Amino acid sequence: MRRETSRIVLLAAVILTSVARTAVASDVLYWMVDSSATVMKSSGETVNITAFIDPTTDYAARVRVVGENITEDTFLDLYYPDGTIESGELGVDFTDGTGGSGYWGAGVPTGNQSPSDGYAAGSPEYSFVVELGNITWDADKGEWSWTTVVQSATMAYSSLGTYIHQSFDINPPAGTVWAPTFFAVPEPSGGMLMAMGLALLALCRKRRAEVA
Repeated sequence: MRRETSRIVLLAAVILTSVARTAVASDVLYWMVDSSATVMKSSGETVNITAFIDPTTDYAARVRVVGENITEDTFLDLYYPDGTIESGELGVDFTDGTGGSGYWGAGVPTGNQSPSDGYAAGSPEYSFVVELGNITWDADKGEWSWTTVVQSATMAYSSLGTYIHQSFDINPPAGTVWAPTFFAVPEPSGGMLMAMGLALLALCRKRRAEVA
């Protein structure tokens, strides 16, 4: 009876261990913003990213998810060394009191780590874009807001295979972290172009009314 009970306990332990491993194992994108990257300003001038970022401004980096079936702004979450996972909407701050180098991979060689298994499959394929932007506090709304300043080129999930791993690693090996080398002012989105068009139309109507 004791032997049978021991076998059942052992079997249960094996199953639980297997389930736990399955739950922990998931695709993780290692990414960062390297200090050697360059930025093309709106004027067309290209500068090093360290010269572009104003240390007195709250700059941050985040990863946007792009795909035809995504109908709202979607960003990869962030995994932190203490084991917590937080929303990546406001990104990783560059000015966190560590000399402007940023926290956990935004400008330092350790790299950020973001769960990405939810975007491993898709038709058409999901893609990612690293965005740099300003985060500001809106006292009236009582919330933080983000303004994208520049962004990297779009990279498909399959193109990032070298930087996607099966587990979190506090010290990922060198060469396994996605670090875009070039950033530029993003093209206006369809919604932005429409808003600009409506604003210009309203301005023209106002001027005509004033002339009349």
